Amino acid sequence: MTLLNKIGLLLLLITLLTSCGKDFLEVAPKGSLIASKTFEYENMLYTSQSIGFDIPLLVLGDDVTTLSTYFNATNLRFQRLFRWEADIYEQEQSASELQDPIKNIYLYNKIINEVMNSEEGSTEYKRSIQAEAIASRAYFNMMLVNYYGKPYHPETAATDLGIPLITIADVTQNNFTRATVKEVYESMISDLKSSIPDMPINVPHRLRMCRAAAEFTLAKIYWYMADYKSALEWIKTAKGHLPTSFEVGLYDFNQTYTNPNWSVGSGFNNIQDVMVRISISQWILNGNEILLAPWVSELYKPNDMRLKSFTNVPYQGTGTFPVTGMMRRKGPTGAQVAHGVTMPDVTLMQAECEARLDRTEEARTTLLNFRKMRMPEADATVSAVSKNDLIKFVIEERVREFALYGHRWLDMRRLSNDPLFENTTYTHITYDGQNGAALESYTLDPLRLTLRLPRGVIDANPGMPNNP
Repeated sequence: MTLLNKIGLLLLLITLLTSCGKDFLEVAPKGSLIASKTFEYENMLYTSQSIGFDIPLLVLGDDVTTLSTYFNATNLRFQRLFRWEADIYEQEQSASELQDPIKNIYLYNKIINEVMNSEEGSTEYKRSIQAEAIASRAYFNMMLVNYYGKPYHPETAATDLGIPLITIADVTQNNFTRATVKEVYESMISDLKSSIPDMPINVPHRLRMCRAAAEFTLAKIYWYMADYKSALEWIKTAKGHLPTSFEVGLYDFNQTYTNPNWSVGSGFNNIQDVMVRISISQWILNGNEILLAPWVSELYKPNDMRLKSFTNVPYQGTGTFPVTGMMRRKGPTGAQVAHGVTMPDVTLMQAECEARLDRTEEARTTLLNFRKMRMPEADATVSAVSKNDLIKFVIEERVREFALYGHRWLDMRRLSNDPLFENTTYTHITYDGQNGAALESYTLDPLRLTLRLPRGVIDANPGMPNNP
């Protein structure tokens, strides 16, 4: 099938998936998708890259600050997220960070349950499509449980509420039960381990999930569980299965991070993406609401090329922001925020696992090689030596690498159960837009590390308990 035909089918499927009801989580498509041939099921896999619009992760991390000028003019959802309030949505509002993943899971379940009976495809071909859908379902369950389930803790995971595990594509289903966090994690691990053997190393496009992407996702699930030995094993396995059908690697920002003309690929052409899953965000593209907190600016060395991603000049404004170190992100990928499987994330996960497993020299080498791709070699030194100092260094490196892209919130969640970080206090500060004085400070209540389900969802699903 030609690329144009694939795009046409993608648009058709998006249209079919746009209209939603409110039976579980406002997401079940009212229409039905009809496919009969194996290639038609395969083409459905091109439609599931969205993780939501203006996702909460972008606001929730403590790497974010704001100015009253912009904060007071933004919508109520943004303000509630920034203040870490319990309820973010009005009764009639939908949450795309919930809606889009569930739409995708519906699609995957249709493929999983039907493709083996499809026409004009070999058994091996059908199994590979089914396996990709199973692994992709696990990825989106991982996203959802990190919004609506408590951070994984082995002592409480068996009783902490997670998300409903949906395994059928039935638009009439209306009785949903929230699985425990432990059950969700066991389901994701089972899905991935069962599907990986049938997944191809090479897929046609980074929109699709290749074997390495599935293995990296499994590594990340173990990383969220603080099973660093298993996580590192799967990272190394995945690195042996990187696709050759498209380029995968790290950009050397010393060569490519030129300003103002970015030569870092964006969206579907970024070589750092093993699998593309994105959020489109107006906050990142053309706004001043989300600004870099001054404490984050202090983490960068002056020659760190990542600083070229930021500016202290307001969007469509004049002058500079009134707080030293306060900046907005201006690149390199426009409105696209990557949260799929990326090589920078994987590399820093590897360094953290090595440090936590007392493989400190390996961790230092992994960090050094990574930092050489982000700044001149003379500045890339890793000062940390001990295990704990290396762990803290990795966490700071993650802040530097992913500032204002939402990863910080996920790190804050998982580190809440870590003795090294569990007593950390997180704050958001609103500064005066004229003189830069601190106006309001909000402290994160640990309960808010787990988002509450939207009010409309709870109202439409009687008996489903919400988070505190």
